[in-house]
Amino acid sequence: MTLLEAKGLSIVFPTSRGEVKAVDQVDISLGEREFVGIAGESGAGKSTLALGMLRLLTPPGKVVAGEVLFHGTDILKLTDEQFRKDYRWTKLAMVFQGSMNGFTPVFTIGSQLKEVLALHGREASDSTISKLLETVDLDNSIASRYPHELSGGQKQRAFIAMALSLEPEVLVTDEPTTALDVITQATIINLLKRLRKELGISVLLITHDLALISEAVERLYVMYAGGVVEEGPSIDFFAKPKHPYSQGLLTSTPTLTSNEIKGIPGFLPDLANLPPGCRFTPRCPFAMEVCKRDYPPLKGVGGERVACWLY
Repeated sequence: MTLLEAKGLSIVFPTSRGEVKAVDQVDISLGEREFVGIAGESGAGKSTLALGMLRLLTPPGKVVAGEVLFHGTDILKLTDEQFRKDYRWTKLAMVFQGSMNGFTPVFTIGSQLKEVLALHGREASDSTISKLLETVDLDNSIASRYPHELSGGQKQRAFIAMALSLEPEVLVTDEPTTALDVITQATIINLLKRLRKELGISVLLITHDLALISEAVERLYVMYAGGVVEEGPSIDFFAKPKHPYSQGLLTSTPTLTSNEIKGIPGFLPDLANLPPGCRFTPRCPFAMEVCKRDYPPLKGVGGERVACWLY
């Protein structure tokens, strides 16, 4: 059953050079208890998509088209007060990029967790905080500590505890392992997998790290220049990626069996001046004349969907 779904979502940022299309007609869905990933280079539109879906965009960014359905309700049409009261943190929560630096440095971790609970009319007792910290494998002593007294991994887990404090159905995590060592990265990913199983939540993982994708994600969206270019089971993506951009992402990643790394030539296109046709054409080794002229639709190829004229 689909829990959260974006249909035809478009997000723009007005600039002196015209509108920047950060997200362009994107369709994405997340089912109950599903672990879904969004991958792509920096600047592909991953974080902007998530912020738009959860109504966290700050001006001048704005949603100009599409809808975001949660249990069938278009949450973009709700008033700010309705969404804040009935959905934010209580049903839809987010672990932001760089969230381990998101705590106020002059207050203890426990006091900041209590504040979230109190603002939403929940019990903010010491025992509640202790249970929250235990959920993310942190000792109760963390509650009395200040953010600077915690390691990066501890702060990240404490922020995940904050995101879970109101028992949401969906947890969106934006680069949750940034700036952490590989051992701590594995700890965070295993924690998300366990929470999904034990709490029955759905997880949306945004990352450019394909190793993390391979460890946890069941279904994957690949984004490029504001659009989705491939979507399907992650096992199929790693076995045989179909879009040339997806293939480039994999060959840009080091493996245990090969020392050879092939980067993707060129750069992301200027989002304020997108080329006609497929946006990957200037960097694609398989580009044809039709690619320069027409934008390919996202169509089914086997058990996946791919936006490429090769198919």
